[in-house]
Amino acid sequence: LLAGISVQLIGVVFAGGLGAVTLAYMFYENGRNRIDAFRPADGPPPQTLGAFMHWALRGSWPALFVAGIISSLAGVAEVVSALILGWVIDAAVTAGPQAFFDGHVWLMVGFLAFYLILRPMAFGLSAASNSIVVGPNVMPLVLSRLHRWTLGQSVTFFDNDFAGRIAQKQMQAARAVTDVATEIINTVCFALASVIGSVIVLFAVDSTIAAALAVWLVVYLLLIRFFMPRVRVNSAARASARAMVSGQVVDTITNIKTVKLFAHAAFEDRVALKSMEVFRTRSLEFGVISTWFRLSLMTLAGVLPVMLIGGTVL
Repeated sequence: LLAGISVQLIGVVFAGGLGAVTLAYMFYENGRNRIDAFRPADGPPPQTLGAFMHWALRGSWPALFVAGIISSLAGVAEVVSALILGWVIDAAVTAGPQAFFDGHVWLMVGFLAFYLILRPMAFGLSAASNSIVVGPNVMPLVLSRLHRWTLGQSVTFFDNDFAGRIAQKQMQAARAVTDVATEIINTVCFALASVIGSVIVLFAVDSTIAAALAVWLVVYLLLIRFFMPRVRVNSAARASARAMVSGQVVDTITNIKTVKLFAHAAFEDRVALKSMEVFRTRSLEFGVISTWFRLSLMTLAGVLPVMLIGGTVL
């Protein structure tokens, strides 16, 4: 019996591994060009955040939607993994060590196939969708659009600002949009699918604990709603100060001959240090709000297992 089970498991693992390699190759070949990374924008960039995000990501939404679905499936797989593990443990406790394999062969085959093939494939596809399809394409997509729009400005626009600051603004905006897209896919979709799946499973087991989890989720969302505007304001101030430092340093080095001829080293040093001090202050302010945010999240995260275990025991 054990020999037959071993042969079946080897066949399942071999077939799954071969299928995973083939699927990964096909995903790479078809997914890397799924987003046109240099597609021109439609009109000027809007002034509001939501409209700007839509303008920057136009043309990539179908791929982002598919990546979000894959990430959600990975979150569901995480819930299913706990469910299957519970089935195996219950079966082992009920049947005992000697009779377990006699009556639960297909349960073990499904258990190993899920953990060795399906679950790794789900997480692998989720990682590939972010690391191959979204990340490498969204960054140049947004950056190329911002760069084209910047190049269309008048000479006076460039005369009235630091070249390094303008370049830094482009890079920061493109990086921020890319981070938002990837993190929503990689974190928000995954977490929401996991939490919703957990609530559904808990409702089937104990509706009281499921209701407590739903309340915890509402408190979590309220915490995010409280901190996000404050984090956004401090993050924007820090980014602006960083761009000013980059502009000051880059322009000083770029125009070093003029600086050496007409300016004083003490003056340039004083101006650079002043911009660095502003950046340091903004970074400290961001660090304070970030620390409170993380402390609140970790405290709320610690409440969850205490609440679930306490509800089960009591």
